[in-house]
Amino acid sequence: MIYANYAATSPALTPSVAAELRGYLDGIHLNAGRNFEGLPEVAAALRARRAVGQLFGIANPLRVIFTSGATAALNMAINGLVTHGCHVLATSVEHNAAARPLHALQKEGIIDLEYLRCAPDGSLEPETVRKAVKKNTRLLVMTHASNVLGTILPVTECFKTAREFGIFTILDTAQTAGILPLSMEADCDVIAFAGHKGLGALAGIGGFALSERAAREMRQWMRGGTGSASDSLEMPDFLPDKFEPGTQNTFGIISLAASVEEILRTGVKAIRERERALTARFIEGLTERKNITPCGTLNADRSMALVSIVVRGQDAGDVSRRLFDEHGIITRSGLHCSPAAHKTAGTFPAGTVRFSFGRGTTEAEIDAILKALEEL
Repeated sequence: MIYANYAATSPALTPSVAAELRGYLDGIHLNAGRNFEGLPEVAAALRARRAVGQLFGIANPLRVIFTSGATAALNMAINGLVTHGCHVLATSVEHNAAARPLHALQKEGIIDLEYLRCAPDGSLEPETVRKAVKKNTRLLVMTHASNVLGTILPVTECFKTAREFGIFTILDTAQTAGILPLSMEADCDVIAFAGHKGLGALAGIGGFALSERAAREMRQWMRGGTGSASDSLEMPDFLPDKFEPGTQNTFGIISLAASVEEILRTGVKAIRERERALTARFIEGLTERKNITPCGTLNADRSMALVSIVVRGQDAGDVSRRLFDEHGIITRSGLHCSPAAHKTAGTFPAGTVRFSFGRGTTEAEIDAILKALEEL
């Protein structure tokens, strides 16, 4: 079996992460937010906040908020920062995790939504942001890298322009967290992250980190018990309680703490370089196959370890199924929850076959995939 679907989920926990989770399962199951701080399960929450904070360059770990994943984080951040009648910018390669809440707000007449047009390869000219800014522009939402095309967007340049105009910025790092270096203090107001992809944690844990001004301005989108300030019907105004109602995913938080600490020991730059080399090897091999059209920039320096392809005369779903049935290769076909990106690339509605690589991928597996494609 060859797994080439890391853009959806990292398939295996590392031994050290799995060992910590077994220790939790063999012990007692405690709520990280409703018990004494000295207990290991409660301490894991602060551990995870500190690790994620270090990964994103955040000095105060209390500015790291836990949710069920990037989708919940994006919904909370978008709905918490928009104001009635404001102008919002997003890119034409956004995942539905951002595109659907933005569409709903537009449909309800709450926001004026404008999409920044990316090139068919997913790239975006930073100057596009400056040209699109209006007097009432309040928010810029960007994916760090397309989950369809792999293309890394110029978020630093775009967010620098946004800051000149006082515009809030939200970054979707579902495809890049733990793989690309990122400093929040220099780049953005909100970073939404998913635990189960590049961060190597369990599914069902993720969250967002936010700047001080976003923490002040962002309204609560969810409300409920926090275990603090329980004498009031108002949500607490301090972090992280302001944005963490209800029971936290303690099991997921433990996995996140252990996995991010391991990433910090390995080094993000080392992880990125390994994946870049694998991507370059795959792209080079694809160029020799005339019936295959790869999407994206075809430049490993500008892409994540992710390449989508169209096989001439063949349905994407059929190709993906044959790769699995005949060669044991797991890919993902279709629209990948991002019809906007496929419309940008010209692959809508048929979609593509997506190959994405990660920590377990080897050069031998890359070569085996290329050989299987040649046989197809």
